[in-house]
Amino acid sequence: MNDKRIEVHLDAENLRYIIRGGIDGILTNRRLLFSFKRLNYKSEDGLLHVPYEEGREIEVLQEINELFVKFGLKESLSVDTQKAMDSYHREQEHFEEFSQKAKKIRNNEFENNPEFVSDFDDFQSVVKNKLVRRLYPLQLLSSYHLAFAQNACNFAVPGAGKTSIVYGAYAYLKNLPINHPRHVDKLMVIGPLSSFAPWENEYQECFGKKAEAQRLSGDSSVSRSQKEQHLYFPSEITLIYHGGVDGLQNEIVDFLRKNKTMVVVDEAHRIKNPEGVWGKSVINIAKEAKSRVILTGTPVPNGYEDLFNLFQFIYPFKFKDILKFHYGNLVDMTKNSSPDNERVKRFTENISPYFIRIKKSDLKLPPVNEKTIYFEMGKQQREIYDFIETKYIKSFQKNGSATVKDILNKAKLIRLRQASTNPSLLVRPIEDTLEIDDYSGRTVSGKLMPEEFQDDSQILSKIKSYIKSEVPSKFIGILELLKEKIKRNEKVLIWTIFVQNAKEFKDFLSSKGIESRLLIGEVDQIEREAVIKKFNDQANNDFKVVIANPFAVAESISLHKGCHNAVYMERDYNCSNFLQSKDRIHRVGLSEGQVTNYYYILSKDSVDDVINQQLNIKVERMERIIDEEIPLFSRIDDSDETDLIKALLDDYAKRTQ
Repeated sequence: MNDKRIEVHLDAENLRYIIRGGIDGILTNRRLLFSFKRLNYKSEDGLLHVPYEEGREIEVLQEINELFVKFGLKESLSVDTQKAMDSYHREQEHFEEFSQKAKKIRNNEFENNPEFVSDFDDFQSVVKNKLVRRLYPLQLLSSYHLAFAQNACNFAVPGAGKTSIVYGAYAYLKNLPINHPRHVDKLMVIGPLSSFAPWENEYQECFGKKAEAQRLSGDSSVSRSQKEQHLYFPSEITLIYHGGVDGLQNEIVDFLRKNKTMVVVDEAHRIKNPEGVWGKSVINIAKEAKSRVILTGTPVPNGYEDLFNLFQFIYPFKFKDILKFHYGNLVDMTKNSSPDNERVKRFTENISPYFIRIKKSDLKLPPVNEKTIYFEMGKQQREIYDFIETKYIKSFQKNGSATVKDILNKAKLIRLRQASTNPSLLVRPIEDTLEIDDYSGRTVSGKLMPEEFQDDSQILSKIKSYIKSEVPSKFIGILELLKEKIKRNEKVLIWTIFVQNAKEFKDFLSSKGIESRLLIGEVDQIEREAVIKKFNDQANNDFKVVIANPFAVAESISLHKGCHNAVYMERDYNCSNFLQSKDRIHRVGLSEGQVTNYYYILSKDSVDDVINQQLNIKVERMERIIDEEIPLFSRIDDSDETDLIKALLDDYAKRTQ
């Protein structure tokens, strides 16, 4: 053992440790020197230099100490290094105390903590004074937790009012004295383009005045120099797309250093990949924010590892201490642990002080009315459908798999759905009838029509002439339903999987004197926002029908203010998209007793009924998962439709026996 003591000196100005004294014991020990390579050391003039990243100085110091202990070397710390270590221990004790308080607030444990009652009363007083909108009790608690923690996640389900929760916390922190360490006076929201208008509109709903906001994404007429200028002379609210942060990263860092800013990542599951450009760029700006907020109703779409980057954002310097699991551990936990496993429970307990989840059952929303309506297909549609189904059933009997790799079978299921709703869709390649996110990577590019139709000239002729010879029975049935609703001065949202169906149904309604608007992928952001604004305005009667696609109208969009009726022309087997589409009109803000109506339109004796039954089973499973603290949605595979083929084979056998 080497008795010569080694001194470790902190060189904070150059972000490094300088090791001096008896370093011969290091340089002559090949195993120890190899271990030091992990710390990227350099040897110069009889000294060892060990660099560290900002915020990781204690972590690196602990690694140095562990190596010295392991190899029997004695060390002493310089005065500055010892001060840093002592400060770290005090900070750790303070953070542990802070975390316990945050956890008690999260769990609404006010009864035995009178200091919380006083603070919460002050918080409510400020929020009541600053906001014209009244927050419901769980929103208030979530907002108080966020204001107290200053860096936190809110995993409330869609429709819980997360934007109002943030504005409540922001109002309180902004009301603090300017020299208060938690004071903020600017808000930067990083989110999808579809979230920009809701953040602006909700500001007015919450504060009773128009937001002073600037968008840095979504408008090609705004030049880079204009964006940079805004960051140097900012509005109160800055809105930027997740993918726009990377290109302005240095400018955003400068902006955050000069302004006391709360940075909110909305729909934060989009930055879950720690190796992705979006994830990396958002993490790189995080350390300069005064307050950091994560918002998402789907925190773990793929696995527990999805939380790694979210917590790295809210606590850039402490996330490892909080998680207590490495990324690889979380991947393994997703693959090999059930939700009630001890590892999962321990992990959830570790992160519990720093997030709140409002579940669907917590919202106490008014009731819904769900009605399934069957229509007989027209004669020509029935002939087309039966021909295709018979062909495909024989194929499915030989191979009934429909995983993400079975693109041919998945394409056949799409064709069956097209035939059951509107056979004119069969004339087009599959990708022309769907949103790009729906078919990309999951189906094959089609010819004008599948090969199996080409060997029967009679059926081929019926498909080609269908659009001129027959109106789909679903079009006629939905028209009658719309007439009833419009007569009662009600608005209606029509959901369709197929983009071409949306366009043809719009033309059909127009021919019957009913004005409608489309919300599909090709509608630009400006028009989309205008449609949503008018549709949500109960006094506006320019149109009473919107035809939408669930892949284009998924995140950050609320339609409940003007509409309480949704009609599903057809559905696929994607449970997540289906539930999200329902949430567009059933969410916080509905008046007491307001019934929300859902109408599911099915063609008799078709794949529609099979999808309806199988989707109901899937929904029950998904709703149980949604009500968990950390809902692991990957337990339901929306890309695997094998169950659907099996159920279709059983249903076909019963119908044709």
